[in-house]
Amino acid sequence: MRDPLNWSFPIGRLFGITIRIHLLFPIVAIGIVMWASFHKAAAPGVWFDATMVVALLFVTVLLHEFGHCFAGRAVGGEANEILMWPLGGLAYVDVPHSARANFITAAGGPFVNLVICIGAALALAFCFDRSWQPPWDPFWHPFYVNTPGWIELTTWDGIAEFAPLPLPVVMLARLFYVSWFTFLLNVLLIGFPLDGGRMFQCILWPYVGYRRATLYAVFGGFCAVAVVLVFSIVVNDVLPMFLAWFIFNSCQQEWVRLETGGEDSLFGYDFSQGYTSLERDLEEADPSVAASPPPRPREKKLSFWQRWLQRRAEKKRQREAEQQEAEERRMDELLDKIQRQGKHALTDEEQRFLKRVSERYKNRH
Repeated sequence: MRDPLNWSFPIGRLFGITIRIHLLFPIVAIGIVMWASFHKAAAPGVWFDATMVVALLFVTVLLHEFGHCFAGRAVGGEANEILMWPLGGLAYVDVPHSARANFITAAGGPFVNLVICIGAALALAFCFDRSWQPPWDPFWHPFYVNTPGWIELTTWDGIAEFAPLPLPVVMLARLFYVSWFTFLLNVLLIGFPLDGGRMFQCILWPYVGYRRATLYAVFGGFCAVAVVLVFSIVVNDVLPMFLAWFIFNSCQQEWVRLETGGEDSLFGYDFSQGYTSLERDLEEADPSVAASPPPRPREKKLSFWQRWLQRRAEKKRQREAEQQEAEERRMDELLDKIQRQGKHALTDEEQRFLKRVSERYKNRH
């Protein structure tokens, strides 16, 4: 309860994935609706527009996170939970440690956004009396601007219309807008934990290695933080500032993880376990080193983000151990079935299971 990142509650389970809502999400959503409603240039009844946009954004981001989950499963990974919180969504996906698997998983979310955009654009172009262009401008104003319900859209003939439009047209335009904005935000901003940073890391990974690719993505994230902060000051909006803090904190944690225990950590040694191969080499060279233990370093107090990451890692290890035990038990049952009845007795699902588990264990060794 002392960790703010764990202040969430489940709202359901779909496709084997638990969906959780952070307690701050409804507070921020209500705040956005109130801000739009009481803005000095707001039209009467704009609270309904703001509520619709927030609801469409919630659905779009949720589908975006499901895209990550399904993409992760497609490359042999596991996906068990989605957290919806004020700055978007977080999909907890465990995938094989390879550039291809991580790139496909990261690209799964933006791919869903593109599918939504294409569907909404086709509907705007062909499902109404007039053929409307979707709002390509990421700074398009999605709310009505006056009582009659005027909103600005452009036809495919290039004529800008600023007039009342049918509600289905407005809903599709807003759906395109929130999905398009989510796509651009995740792809163009390079840095963790956004998809652009993950894909940038995966593109560089085969050429410069995991460690250097991660560092480049971290430094790219710091540049993105500067850009978002400048934008926040220019538009006088606090939400981009929170996004900048989130990117900075995530990149910093990724850097710390890499230097203290990640793959190819500092100087090629993993210092996260306390007793490293470097220390063993020193003992063999000089036995007196073992006789005089080094001074105990002062323990560093972990931040709530680091404690949350540790708990997630512990749950992941426990889940992997339980999954491995269940898979080994079923493997024994299927091998016994093959010995008694022959391989032809296996069902298609059992054959796929044997192939999938065999490939997984082969890659581990």
